[in-house]
Amino acid sequence: MPFLLLLCLSLACLPVDWPPPLAGLKPIHSLLGTTGLVAMLGGSAGWFAWRTRQRVQRSEHRERIMRYYGRRRMMHSLSLMAIYVLILYGLGWGWAVQATAKSWLADRMPPGTELAILAPLVAGLVLSWIFFYDAEQALHAGEGTKTRAFGGRWRYVGFQIRQNLALIAAPIVVLIAAQGLMRQFPETFRDDHAQTLFILPMAGSMVVLMPWVVRLLLRLEPMPPGPLRDRLEAAAKRLHCRCSEILIWNTRNGMANAMVVGVLPWLRYVLLSDRLVQDMTPEEVEAVFGHEVGHVKHQHMLYYLAFLVGSLAILSRGSGLLEAQVRELWPAAEAFMEARASWLQSWLALPTLFGLAVYIFTMFGFLSRRCERQADVFGCRAVSCSDPNCSCHSEQTVLADNGNALCPTGIRTFMSALDKVAVLNGISRTKPGWLHSWQHSTIERRVGFLEGMMGDSAVEARFQRRLFQFKIVVLIVIATALGLLWLPEAIHWASIATSM
Repeated sequence: MPFLLLLCLSLACLPVDWPPPLAGLKPIHSLLGTTGLVAMLGGSAGWFAWRTRQRVQRSEHRERIMRYYGRRRMMHSLSLMAIYVLILYGLGWGWAVQATAKSWLADRMPPGTELAILAPLVAGLVLSWIFFYDAEQALHAGEGTKTRAFGGRWRYVGFQIRQNLALIAAPIVVLIAAQGLMRQFPETFRDDHAQTLFILPMAGSMVVLMPWVVRLLLRLEPMPPGPLRDRLEAAAKRLHCRCSEILIWNTRNGMANAMVVGVLPWLRYVLLSDRLVQDMTPEEVEAVFGHEVGHVKHQHMLYYLAFLVGSLAILSRGSGLLEAQVRELWPAAEAFMEARASWLQSWLALPTLFGLAVYIFTMFGFLSRRCERQADVFGCRAVSCSDPNCSCHSEQTVLADNGNALCPTGIRTFMSALDKVAVLNGISRTKPGWLHSWQHSTIERRVGFLEGMMGDSAVEARFQRRLFQFKIVVLIVIATALGLLWLPEAIHWASIATSM
């Protein structure tokens, strides 16, 4: 969901003049139509939540209900994105906001205009979460776990806002701020090089400061002193992993999850949700902590960053070269493109972002699922001893240093933690829905891989070797593509330098 939201939010923040509505509507008509579509989305979410609650009350098969809920929730999310695109283009919402702002401020849009363009998407999300609360509350009730208050409706909505927007708030704020400043000083940022030199430091600062932003938005607090904190700090030391702090993610007992944020060791946090800490055994919490440490040990965050930055650079450079080729091969198109530059930019953003979305959800999804499996293996190693045939651990068991061993007890501990994640979060073990599994795969597949690894020690070595080869090939392909795309410009500058 955060990736989909980031794509839609990025679409709304493009530096283009949005096209007027197709039917020649006025801004007031665009406002009324937009309000009606957002209300329709809220009504569909209310009906879906009522239907889910009715099925839970009839005590139908829980696995079937969770599959139903996962599919419908995914369909609603995709419908929300599609309707937002319809609002932007068909109803001309982007044009209506820009036209209104220019009419008030002498033909110049103020900084932050993009926030008004984003308003229908945010309103649709909030309205949907208000109704989804009923379904989520019914799905989380009971199920053999300790009885806890699910929290009130507005607490749930606030949690959803923080959960879905915390990780993408920083890049969107940077993008909006950059667009606002470049609009205010158009002469300074006339060419692409000036814009790049301005945006790159802001993007770098965002990456470095992301952990602090997440901590602020999610209202994270340090894990209180006690046996569990001592255990996790000892595990971090034993696994040779530096982190600034271990933080508790207060979800009002609504979610069992963990996360690591930060590429720099002196500003890196490991997040553990309250429900995970309270409903799992200390051994299982340590295994989940080891999974997050695995992301750090295998440098997954740096690799993801290189993959995404390289891919976006290829897309940007490739589209620029394609436009230049069109101008060169079809001179008649140049006058047409110049006269309708902003119009073309706004419409061409759709296929560009669609292609980017397909690329991310296929290539990055494939890569992410393998990296998550690699972190699963390290989570098993984090709670393993040096005896490959051990049957259980005791208080006197010495766990392996730096995760250098793998034992059946460690694998079973992490498998138990995975199964509890499915139960505590109310998601299907086999078919949780595409939005829940495109990055992590299903719990059933993850546990199945670990079971196979427990039965055959060669499974892990084969997996690690193939993943390493795949990651190297991906980097080589990205580097080669960047080199080929930038080769003409490099030759051009080299010839200028030689002539001087």
